[in-house]
Amino acid sequence: MPRDNVHRNFGGQCQKGDISPYVLIMGSKERVRKIALHWDEAHEVADHYEFLLYTGTYGGFPISACSTGIGNMSVSLAMEELAYLGANTFLRVGVTSPLKDELDFGELVIAKGAVRWDGTSHDYVRPEYPAITHFEVNMAIVAAAEHLGYPYKLGVVGDMASLGPEREDGYRRFLGKRTREMRQLLYETGVIDGTGEAATMLVQCSLYGFRAGVVNVNSLDKVNQRWDPEMDDRVVQVGLEGMRILASWDQTKQAQNRKYITPEIL
Repeated sequence: MPRDNVHRNFGGQCQKGDISPYVLIMGSKERVRKIALHWDEAHEVADHYEFLLYTGTYGGFPISACSTGIGNMSVSLAMEELAYLGANTFLRVGVTSPLKDELDFGELVIAKGAVRWDGTSHDYVRPEYPAITHFEVNMAIVAAAEHLGYPYKLGVVGDMASLGPEREDGYRRFLGKRTREMRQLLYETGVIDGTGEAATMLVQCSLYGFRAGVVNVNSLDKVNQRWDPEMDDRVVQVGLEGMRILASWDQTKQAQNRKYITPEIL
């Protein structure tokens, strides 16, 4: 059967029914493989360009995971295809570092929204439209972090197309000069971390009526001046537990014919 484009249904490798309504989004293919090891059951669905997809069950609920590589353009492609395939609840799990000193090592960041300095989201809607997370997803991630005993902050995250470690200046030092001012402005306005793949996903989900959230972990060990890969496990655990909680809440809502979860229902 001919495809509309090379990425439709992830290179023709997926069909409806292959993807859970609940999808964990991450940059790294390795993180997809790592996260699937925690599931009750998991199998590979597709491996296409930067997109690796697994589907299975966790805590008795269906779940999928999809890698997106680096940057919002590939995120937007993944989201479009996942939407075609029936997904409707998305959680991005990733690693980050502080803009300056706003995060402790190993601290989680649960996004309330994202600054839209990414570029791709502007192809969808004008810049005044907000990139915001869904309150049910946020509540589930807070509940997961509390249950696991991990420190966390809620706040706005920054999404810059070229945001990276400040010491990397880019070729002929143009990048460092340009982004230094942008990083400082984010810091002064209370943005609590910087990432590069959140805003477009949040805008898409708001436009399409889906639920989305973002949780990152500060993996930068400033004492030893290195990224600590063990922090990956922390954000993976929180992401999985958050999705399990969210799926159980959805089950409760369905049983009671409610549209949203509320403290009264719980």
